[in-house]
Amino acid sequence: MSLLKFKPNYILIPLLVIITGSAASYFAEFGRQWHETINFPGWLIPGSYTDIVWMIIFILSSVSVLIIWNRYSWEKNFRLIIGLFILNAIINVGWNILFFSNQQLGLAVFQALLMVSAVATLITLIWKCCPLAATCLLPYLVWVLFSTILTINVWLIN
Repeated sequence: MSLLKFKPNYILIPLLVIITGSAASYFAEFGRQWHETINFPGWLIPGSYTDIVWMIIFILSSVSVLIIWNRYSWEKNFRLIIGLFILNAIINVGWNILFFSNQQLGLAVFQALLMVSAVATLITLIWKCCPLAATCLLPYLVWVLFSTILTINVWLIN
């Protein structure tokens, strides 16, 4: 029986995901008061559920990156995949800046569409080498699709 060999990325990758989530949350805090004053469609999910969904998404994203990093670094598209993960993190934080901090709903819609594109592209690229790692990102894709539709609706009714 072999023991699991410790690799620094077992700590670094989840840490980077936590930093991304923390940065997104930090910028969201700037607009909390404004957020309470805008109109939302009746199908808005309560914030406590949203927090749980994001926690699950960040855990599954960490798992996906770890699988790719540790098992598929030889893959032809490895650098592109890792670059897309990084770009997606930037887009994710950027959405919070645009929506909450800057209250730019139209730009937040554009940013949300970029996030959907980035996650869908990641899933497509990863699926070719590791369906398990790609499957870990499916809840993220569903959530950003839902969030994009919500953002469009918020933009239209405000």
